Amino acid sequence: MTTVKEKSTIHGQNGDGGELLTVKNLYIKFKDNKKQVTAVNNVSFSLKEGETVALVGESGCGKSVTSLSVMGLIPKHAGVVEGSIKFDDVQLNGLSPKKMRKIRGQDISMIFQEPMTSLNPVHKIGQQIGEVIHLHEDCTKEEKRERTIDMLKKVGIPRADKIIDDYPHQLSGGMRQRVMIAMAMACNPKMLIADEPTTALDVTIQAQILDLMNDLKREYNTTILLITHDLGVVADIADRVMVMYYGQIVEEADVYTLFKSPKHPYTIGLINSIPNLVKQQKRLDPIVGNVPNLGDITEGCPFRTRCNVAMDICSVKNPPLFSLDNQTVRCWIYEKGEGVL
Repeated sequence: MTTVKEKSTIHGQNGDGGELLTVKNLYIKFKDNKKQVTAVNNVSFSLKEGETVALVGESGCGKSVTSLSVMGLIPKHAGVVEGSIKFDDVQLNGLSPKKMRKIRGQDISMIFQEPMTSLNPVHKIGQQIGEVIHLHEDCTKEEKRERTIDMLKKVGIPRADKIIDDYPHQLSGGMRQRVMIAMAMACNPKMLIADEPTTALDVTIQAQILDLMNDLKREYNTTILLITHDLGVVADIADRVMVMYYGQIVEEADVYTLFKSPKHPYTIGLINSIPNLVKQQKRLDPIVGNVPNLGDITEGCPFRTRCNVAMDICSVKNPPLFSLDNQTVRCWIYEKGEGVL
């Protein structure tokens, strides 16, 4: 059974600070067979200092490209990014590549999904972490090595003074993921984007990685944007949750409210499809159908073909986000502020 851990009440550890990242009216469009498809459709959200926010949804819903747009990693020849992305009062979209490189690693860092494809196989671990420090800070070769070893120790890597001279292939999957976290945290960034950081790891290592991220957050008051499809991970680490479907945020709430009282039919389906180890279940209750291909839905609610409470208006008009007491939800059932789900 998925349970939500009690969060710290220390000031600054639960997003008590001011807004650090503000995304408004974000559109991300790509060319597909000479036509343009929208991968992210009018998404707006903000993250506060010291807050962990999870962006949840099935594969292909737009989670990862949203995070890549914040990092400025969508090439202009591949996609079009429209809207506003503001970090610490600095407008990110529109910055020159040189200025964006100064922000990456120093102010915003990212842990990618698969460390084996993110780490350079022909360079030693110490070289790769040390390069991040060298790019953003002025220090000697000895200081750089000492800081790299210290960072490896902080992420729980034993024999850090030996591991620093190893190559990525010499480490296990869990150790490589720790190296990625060490690299991301090398310059104490204000914000960390973690894209499926525990995918393909066994549950024991997964728990260790999540505990590590929580420890680093407490130590540095780092803001975390967690990209995941695993609601168990969300319950373990997040303060607030944004549920994404077909390029749109369909529900947003604090983690307690979302698990206790999900509102959108898609969110309810995600939670109902989690195995329950307490109650006896003969079968899981999956969401029927598949996520539509980009460009297939041009009007109406994109979830209507999989929804068991769809109404006539759902096929004609896409609902806006409706505000309830502790959450927002994109569903016509809540048009008058009250729903029946």
